[in-house]
Amino acid sequence: MAEASTWARRFAVLQAGARMHYAVPTLLARSKSLAAFYTDLHSSHWPLQAMKALLPLRLQPKPLRRLLGRQLPADLPRQLVRDQPFASLTGAHRGGSSDSQVLKRACRERFAGANALYTNFINNDLEAVQRAKELGLHVVHELIIGADVGRILQEERRRFPGIEPDGEKEVVVEDGIARDRQKWALSDQVLVPSEYCRQSTIALGCDPAKISVVPYGIPEHWFDLKPDPQPGRILFVGQVGLRKGNHVLAESCRLLQSRGVAFECHVAGPPQVDLSLPLFEGPTYLGQVPRSQVREEFRRADVFVLPTLAEGMALVHLEAMACGVPVITTPHCGSVVRDGVDGFIVPIRDAQALAERIHQLLEDRTLRERMGAAARQRAQEFTWKSYGERLLNVLF
Repeated sequence: MAEASTWARRFAVLQAGARMHYAVPTLLARSKSLAAFYTDLHSSHWPLQAMKALLPLRLQPKPLRRLLGRQLPADLPRQLVRDQPFASLTGAHRGGSSDSQVLKRACRERFAGANALYTNFINNDLEAVQRAKELGLHVVHELIIGADVGRILQEERRRFPGIEPDGEKEVVVEDGIARDRQKWALSDQVLVPSEYCRQSTIALGCDPAKISVVPYGIPEHWFDLKPDPQPGRILFVGQVGLRKGNHVLAESCRLLQSRGVAFECHVAGPPQVDLSLPLFEGPTYLGQVPRSQVREEFRRADVFVLPTLAEGMALVHLEAMACGVPVITTPHCGSVVRDGVDGFIVPIRDAQALAERIHQLLEDRTLRERMGAAARQRAQEFTWKSYGERLLNVLF
């Protein structure tokens, strides 16, 4: 198969789960450029929809609730979706990988006759990329998190032993990086959501000429919320663990308490660690909360904090900005925050710097209001519509 001209590209998309509400396959379907969408499992099958209708939300176990949330958009044609519900469910039950079923089927079907491939799997799709290149497909790989995340997590777990499972051994992490390098070498385009991801990818050996930065976006309905900030209310949203820097946030809270600063810090998200440990003492942990409650937390936040050690581009910081909340984060957030304009950028692992910036915003109400207004205006540049335009401009 000859290399496809840009105007004639028809993509097979490989993706596990409902990443960004199936944005990529849906955008390609709208542009009449989707040949097939290969995924593991979605909830638009009628038995699951019947279960959703019959079983009240309060009776749905969390795994089922997450699965039922994987509903395909109305404008993603069902005849182009190739999932494997039985293999995905039984594979998960047996401890196997549903990802391999997705990739094997795509290869077996020769990518549904597509002449281009879009994949955002993390690491285990190298063989599928190799097969696509053998067939002459134009290959686009999307990097969804900083390329150095494995090394960063290993380092943090060594600094705080016993807090999280050891995870992958060093040889496994380095093998993953080697596979990434092979995949980047084979790919015609490598898409990243942020400058942080771009720099980490280049540092690990990707050809800069292949890389395009395509920032994500958020749905426009976020701008419909009416901000009602409560002075002194600090907010974090996301999984709670070492990668997100929750131990750094907790230390900052303890520093602020020692200074007599009046504040309350809400942490909304599922814990990946034992929150009773002294390392995490300081904030109020809400656990995993309904999306409606999360929106209310954003609306009433005074300052949003995300001291993450590694991201791709965290959508939660955009959601906070859309609600007029200034953001304090790190260079590894993949953030669109302009330091000193919409919020502050502090070094990773620096609880002292984080505490100082939080204190500054809590004390200086004029600065807080100015940054909140700038954040809301800045977020309007990063909507779903603008994301779709950026993505399609890069692909075609």
